[in-house]
Amino acid sequence: MISNKLNVKYFLITGDPGVGKTTLTKKLCSLLQTNGIKTTGFYTEEVRKNRVREGFDIITLDGDQGRLARVQSLLNFPTKFSVSKYGVLIEEFENVALPTLQKTQDPKTCLVIDEIGKMEFFSAPFKNRVKEIFTIESDYIVLATIPVRKSDPLIEFIRNHNKAKLWVVTRENRDTIHEDIIMAMKQAIL
Repeated sequence: MISNKLNVKYFLITGDPGVGKTTLTKKLCSLLQTNGIKTTGFYTEEVRKNRVREGFDIITLDGDQGRLARVQSLLNFPTKFSVSKYGVLIEEFENVALPTLQKTQDPKTCLVIDEIGKMEFFSAPFKNRVKEIFTIESDYIVLATIPVRKSDPLIEFIRNHNKAKLWVVTRENRDTIHEDIIMAMKQAIL
């Protein structure tokens, strides 16, 4: 059983697009591993060509990778779902993301979900799995990023969960906020 002095098990990061949430998430994963805490899950990353964003990839913490979304005009086929100019590649996303969301036997494992957002929620299996992870009965320790603006009711439930702590990343604090987050996570997990 995990000794959790803070009674917090969901560590949430939010902030404006492009502020550095994924960079912070990757830094926190490295710090957790340095402290003997295993991580599993995924992060999303922009795909750029000649400084122009073409889409987003999903990358597991084990290094598997797939496409999450691409500019629709770059795809040779229409997608069922889109956000702005991006066609969302649900099947590729599910093939990479869903296997990382399985419970491990080690209670000192942190599940990383970057991110819980609009594109990802086009996947019903992903959304259902997120619901399970954030239930009262769940014993997951989670590091996740969520949109800064109010959105889906499930995301708002997660944001306001009584076992969640939320940090807002800004350009001013993005190089130092990891210290506060890692301290809280170590208290909860170790």
